[in-house]
Amino acid sequence: MNCYKIIFLLSLLFILQTNVYSQVGIGNTNPDASAILDITSTTRGMLTPRMTTVQRVAIASPAEGLVVFDIDEYAFYYYDGVDWVRLISENSISDYTGWADYVDGTYTSASPLSLTGSNKITLPNDANTIRDSQKPTDVTEFYNSTNSTITGRNGDGINIVIEFKAKPTTGSITKLTIAIDIGGAVGEIYIRDFIMSKGNGVEHYYLSSFNAYTLDTWETNGGTVKIVSDAAAEVYDIRYVIARTHKAR
Repeated sequence: MNCYKIIFLLSLLFILQTNVYSQVGIGNTNPDASAILDITSTTRGMLTPRMTTVQRVAIASPAEGLVVFDIDEYAFYYYDGVDWVRLISENSISDYTGWADYVDGTYTSASPLSLTGSNKITLPNDANTIRDSQKPTDVTEFYNSTNSTITGRNGDGINIVIEFKAKPTTGSITKLTIAIDIGGAVGEIYIRDFIMSKGNGVEHYYLSSFNAYTLDTWETNGGTVKIVSDAAAEVYDIRYVIARTHKAR
């Protein structure tokens, strides 16, 4: 091999190495100047690594911007430097919002809950009827009937509707006070007073709705609905409707 051929081959190798380290075009010979890798095809796509959720979270020291496809969740995830973040489409945003409906089956108009004056209790709801087909896909339950707790999740925004029927059984005017107790140093929040002023034995319909966020104390303890009456009363047909309005980041 003469020296001209050697010089030519060395030059060609240098050019190829330079192209590999500067820009790469696959399926084209003129990669876009803004791209380190420019892939062109009208018949094939690009396939990213596919793995289970366990395998994804087990990746050691993932690089910021790392992208994989989770075959358990059928979704792309990228690593933002701290956490794995699920990539969602506009149509899938609604997967993270939604509502559930919990209706008590124990206390009815025929068998009401009796309240005595100034005796604060947890408003019972055994969730005998649950309608939750529209709750977010990643929420197992909004309300745990075993411990009468509205669950909390790391900063989620939720809307809570509390409904029941009540009637005074002694006085013509009776006041009910309803609140959410999240325990700890915070205690009761979203306190509501309800005046039953239509007379002794007359049915009243209670409904309150408020927006909340379930962070810190609420996330740790959950929230319990408390009720107290300043005189004897009966409560029945208890219902909670809970909706997530915002998924925590």
